[in-house]
Amino acid sequence: MKILQQRINKALIVVLLTVGPVISAHSSPLQSHKSITEAVKQFVVQQKVPLENLQVTLTSLSDRVVLPKCGKSLQVSMAPGTKLQGNTSLAVSCASPQQWKIHVAAHIDGQVNVLIARYPIPRGTVIQNESLEFVPRRYSQLNYGYYGSAKLLVNMEAKRNIKAGQVLTPNLVKAQKMVLRGEHITIVAQNGGLNLRVKGKALMDGQMGQMIKVKNLNSKKLIYARVISAGIVKVNF
Repeated sequence: MKILQQRINKALIVVLLTVGPVISAHSSPLQSHKSITEAVKQFVVQQKVPLENLQVTLTSLSDRVVLPKCGKSLQVSMAPGTKLQGNTSLAVSCASPQQWKIHVAAHIDGQVNVLIARYPIPRGTVIQNESLEFVPRRYSQLNYGYYGSAKLLVNMEAKRNIKAGQVLTPNLVKAQKMVLRGEHITIVAQNGGLNLRVKGKALMDGQMGQMIKVKNLNSKKLIYARVISAGIVKVNF
């Protein structure tokens, strides 16, 4: 008798687990996953993401996510500093009749214009505009970064040999040395509208904007100055 009662209890539990979600699903309309996806896509487009042929795919919205239908437009938001390119996360919420909020993972992809080498660029060669050209590439394929403006490559040189057609990435270039250690340089000393120029000697290599140690050949003093162009450093006094 006890065994029979245990079997009846187990049967009732199975029936309740099976019937419960069905009754809930039919008792009120549900928010479709398609509407959530469309709301996210519309939000991303409104942010003016710098990608063409935009593609937005939600990667965490499974069939197990069941939400009551929202009576108003879905609200989509993102945390400050969220990058709307590649893999990201967004929040989707409903205000009424029943409040709810979920966080969804999304993959945002599209085309972007990037700079590639028009010709082979040997190691140590200063990057010139005529050696570059823009081509469209899929953002998801740019795993090592890219340059979208030639201005970012001013005073840069090839860190290693760059092949024709290769996308220029930060690991392929480095800042050009504007001052070499041991080189005789010009030290510009500025105070308000007064500019003085004296001869000096670089005690360090220097890139554009870098502070380096130099020697004033007139006073023999050692000072730190900022590289402002090839062979010229500046110090304020």
